[in-house]
Amino acid sequence: MRKLGEIEQNAVLNASERKLLSVVRQLGPIARSDVTAHSGLSQQSVHRLIDSLQAKGFLRFRPAAIKGRGKPSPMVEINQDVFVSLGLSFTTERVLACLLDLKGAPLLEVELDVRPNDPSAVLDMLEARIEHWKAEELANRHLIGIGIGMQGYRTGAADQFEPPTLLSNWQNLELIPLFHNRFGLPVFTENNATACATAEYYVGGAAEHSCFAYLSFNYGYGAGLYWQNRPIQGGHGNAGEIGSIYRPEDTIHRPALGELLKRMQADGHAITHISELPTFFSEELPVISDWVQEVGPYLRQSIAALKGVLDPTAIFFGGEAPHRLRLALVNEMNAVERIVHGPDPLFLVSDIEGDAAHLGAAFLPLHQLVFGS
Repeated sequence: MRKLGEIEQNAVLNASERKLLSVVRQLGPIARSDVTAHSGLSQQSVHRLIDSLQAKGFLRFRPAAIKGRGKPSPMVEINQDVFVSLGLSFTTERVLACLLDLKGAPLLEVELDVRPNDPSAVLDMLEARIEHWKAEELANRHLIGIGIGMQGYRTGAADQFEPPTLLSNWQNLELIPLFHNRFGLPVFTENNATACATAEYYVGGAAEHSCFAYLSFNYGYGAGLYWQNRPIQGGHGNAGEIGSIYRPEDTIHRPALGELLKRMQADGHAITHISELPTFFSEELPVISDWVQEVGPYLRQSIAALKGVLDPTAIFFGGEAPHRLRLALVNEMNAVERIVHGPDPLFLVSDIEGDAAHLGAAFLPLHQLVFGS
C-alpha cells in the first residue's frame, strides 16, 4: 500500500494554489492571461503558480485560442490524469466506494462485498480492492485522500459517530486514525446526509444555489445543509440532524425508510432491504401511498424548521429513496397550501440516482486539499 510520504510533496498545496485551482475548476479551460482577473493575485504570481501546479500534475496546458493580434495565451485546465480521490459510504445494508478524478468524474462506483457492520472486514476488503484497482483505475495515478460518509450523528469528535443499531460496531470508533493507520492517506469524515449534499453541490442540481438543504431519506432521516457554497456542520458537527425535532412517540411517523420497510413487511410484502424498494415501488400501492400521507405532516414540520432557521432557496429530496418515491414526497409537500412567511424554497427531486454519500465523500479530500479555500 502506497503511504502518504510518497505523495505528500505534490499533494500539499498552499492557499494561493488552491484558489487558482478553484478558478480553473469553475471556469476552465481558461486562458492563462484571464486567470489573474478571477484570482485576486498579480499576473506574475499567477504565472509562477500555474507553472508550479502544472509541474506537480494538477494543471495542464492546451493549445492557445487565437484572439486577434499578439501572441495568444495558452489555455489552462484541470489535469484529471494524475490524482484520484476515494470515497466510502455506509448504509445499513451496503458499503459503497467511489474513485473520482480531479474534475469530479467517477472512475468507478462499486459496492464492496462485505457486511457494513464489520469494521475489520471493511478495512481488509478496501485494501484488497485498492490493490486490484492499481492495475487499472489507479495505474499511474496517486490516491490523494479518503473521504468517509457515515450514518448517524457525531458524539463529540469530528470522526466519531453514533450510527443506527445495524451499524453499531462503528459506534464511537475514531475513523480518521483507523483508516489513516491502514492506508497512510489523509482521511476526512462526514455524516451521510452532508456527504450527499456535497455531491449535490458538485455534480447535482445545487450549483446555482448557494444556500440549500438536502433531505436524506435512508434507514433514518436527516439533512445536509449548505450556506455560501460550504457545508454547515454546527458547533458539535451535527447541523442537519433534523430527525431530532420529533418527540419520541412521533419518531415512527418521521419519513424514515426503515419505517416504510416495516409497514410493507406488515402488509405482507416480501421485502427485506431498503435497496429493494425500487423493485416493489408503485404509486398505486396502498401501503406506500398511505405512508406518504402519514409522514406528510411530519415532513412539513421539518421543512418549516429548515425554512425558519436556514432559509434555503432549494430543498433537494434524495438519499436511498428511489426517484419515484422522492417525487411522491415532493408532490405531497406541494399538495398542501403553504403558509407564506417570506419566499418559499423550491422542492426539487435529486437527479443523482441512489444514495450519493459515497460520491460526496470522494469530494471531501478534493474540497479540503485541492479546491477549498
